[in-house]
Amino acid sequence: MVNQETKRFTSIAEVMADLKKKAEEKLANSTNQENGQTRTSQPKDSFECPKCEDRGLIFTSNDSARICECQEQRKIKRLFKSSEITEEFRRLGFGNFIVDGKPEPVVNAFKSAVKYFKSFPDIRKDRKNSIALLGNPGAGKTHLLIAVANNLLNNGISVHYFPYREGFDEIKDNLDALEEKAQRMKDVDVLLIDDLFKRGATDFEVKTMYSIVNYRYLNHKPIMVSSEFLVDDLLEVDEALGSRIVEMTKDYLVEIVGDRRQLNHRLAN
Repeated sequence: MVNQETKRFTSIAEVMADLKKKAEEKLANSTNQENGQTRTSQPKDSFECPKCEDRGLIFTSNDSARICECQEQRKIKRLFKSSEITEEFRRLGFGNFIVDGKPEPVVNAFKSAVKYFKSFPDIRKDRKNSIALLGNPGAGKTHLLIAVANNLLNNGISVHYFPYREGFDEIKDNLDALEEKAQRMKDVDVLLIDDLFKRGATDFEVKTMYSIVNYRYLNHKPIMVSSEFLVDDLLEVDEALGSRIVEMTKDYLVEIVGDRRQLNHRLAN
């Protein structure tokens, strides 16, 4: 028994030593070449992460190590990059959404978006795990859903942003990429569809959107939807698609209706 434990300990020590050696070799290979010339060392402050010196691991002793905190930050950076949320939109949050003096429907939308984000860990696997902000343009629907998306991304949850009209214009320009694009929209943790049915919808767009939403509906994968269409309008376009969206977003569905001069911040300004 003692011999087995000693052998196991030695094996772990050897593994850790090998892992440390490989991490150092990997770091050397990536940093020792600059402008075709070999460098013998790299200043401490030149590392992206001084804690682990860009190894991704912090060795606490000869036989143990832990993953550096920088790996989570790198993951979040990758998630933001793949989300297709623009740099400008990455600055949108709940803190810079103005609610003071806003009409009640806008305040309700804000409260619903905040509540949705806070409840997300508990509801993400449920049937009603989604959110929809519908109605008047300029009321801040996109801002609020992007704020939710940014917060989810910062918590390590992948989000894909799909602006409806621009997204389909891009697909039509490159139909060969449709299957790959649709699969990505099916697989991502959370799909954000912005301005659904903006300037109407063709049969091709409805069928494509139905395929994606139905897949997510069947697999309990959350969606976030903004649209100038209200519930009845969505059902009128396509009842099968609209009813799935309504069922998924039922607990976090807000219709913003009223005087456009009060609701539309662009007109108010």
